Amino acid sequence: MASLAGGFDDIGVAAGLDAFPVPLLTLDPGGLVLSANAAWTRAMTLRPGAPFARAVHPEDRARWQALLQRARVDDEGGAARARLRLLQPAGDLRWFDCTVARAGASYGVALADATQSQRREAALEARLRGVLGLLDGMPGLLYRGRNNRSWTMEIVSAGCEALTGYPREWFVDSHEHSFSQLILPEDADYVWYGVQEALAARGAFELRYRIRGADGRVKAVLEKGVGIYSEGGEVLGIEGAIFEVAVQTAEA
Repeated sequence: MASLAGGFDDIGVAAGLDAFPVPLLTLDPGGLVLSANAAWTRAMTLRPGAPFARAVHPEDRARWQALLQRARVDDEGGAARARLRLLQPAGDLRWFDCTVARAGASYGVALADATQSQRREAALEARLRGVLGLLDGMPGLLYRGRNNRSWTMEIVSAGCEALTGYPREWFVDSHEHSFSQLILPEDADYVWYGVQEALAARGAFELRYRIRGADGRVKAVLEKGVGIYSEGGEVLGIEGAIFEVAVQTAEA
């Protein structure tokens, strides 16, 4: 975007940007549109001289201002990014992944239409909420996760709190916490190799081991699970259920 520093004063540069398939704009320090390429005028009707914020959905304008501010204070020429909703005069709404970078006294803006991606993500989230609603009504800790030593979890049922003392937010995609932290060190290798053997055989696994909950108490658990595989046979993750069991049945 370095070529945008002059605000498209060079007619050749402006014409060249019309060849780009994504909307490109330059803004003045206050957020007014200085110029835009043809992809922008095809996507939106906001013209040079108008504030870019006018095209932003009212609920996203604070996010837009924060995005512009991040670009404004970046002294290393980095780019700030966020997904925003933009409105056309007729009321049609489209999602764009918006990238803003400071270019001298102005700002370069690049927009990638994310409407279809956003709709797919929203549909997926709706399905996920339905799945979680079903799982939360079942006993034990039901999960879907990654096949790594941390046992990183992507989906966890509400039963995790009764079993471990931790809410599901403690587990899901956390860089600080993982289910592996609860497994007693002397049982960790047994769990890891037991799962890997089952995955190599494309079979189910059933493991009995011990965990330490949030209150410090050790519990014996039974875990049953299976692998998730790609069409080519690659292990994508694992899913299963973990239940507390009586101590006498927890011997490995």
